[in-house]
Amino acid sequence: MKRFELDLREWPWPPTRASDDWVTYWRVRFEDTLFRVGLGVRKLIEAAKLSVEVQERPIDVTFLPIRKDFFPGAIDQHHIEKFYDTEAARPDRLPVLLLCHAIVHSYVLVPRFDASAHTGLRLQDFYLASDRGRKKGVYLVDWRTFVDELVRPVTSDDVIGLLMRRLPNGEELRIPTSSPDESIESLDRLVDLYGSLSQGNAKSVDKFMKEWREAYGLPPDSETTA
Repeated sequence: MKRFELDLREWPWPPTRASDDWVTYWRVRFEDTLFRVGLGVRKLIEAAKLSVEVQERPIDVTFLPIRKDFFPGAIDQHHIEKFYDTEAARPDRLPVLLLCHAIVHSYVLVPRFDASAHTGLRLQDFYLASDRGRKKGVYLVDWRTFVDELVRPVTSDDVIGLLMRRLPNGEELRIPTSSPDESIESLDRLVDLYGSLSQGNAKSVDKFMKEWREAYGLPPDSETTA
């Protein structure tokens, strides 16, 4: 991230191995940088090394709904105004987990740059939509918001605990946390928070907890909360 932003400020003198095709060069640099962040966050999550509190951290974005029933393809995905209604744009929020998931599975990924003799080349924001999401709309993500609200919290995250549940067959549920509260109520909230992050999490945690209660002779969740 730092190298990318430093090179932006050095514009119009990019690294010596850059080609004369400025547009292609900076687009490739942008995509490479963004994918490194998205994949890095995903790997941290898979390894239970990013707290669930940071995973659910809401990032401010703008949502542009699709105009009609047809959506962009690989050739014309950069024609944002053709497919998405810019006048119907509305503020929205995406948790870190889902934003990085959209990056990894991105289909629409269009950066918007601004050049100035005083500030050099600056990345303003970028349009983002996953393969499935592009059929509903596209997100506009401010670059500084992305850096300040996603990258910085991820790099400064402090995992101090790990909630673990284990089935007799060896299957595990691992939820990292940055909260020092180890009460039963707090642990239950971690499971709920983890499950609420995405539909995939919700399905997997419901299935796991059901099997976990059955394996250890605990009452079903409905009886526990009654």
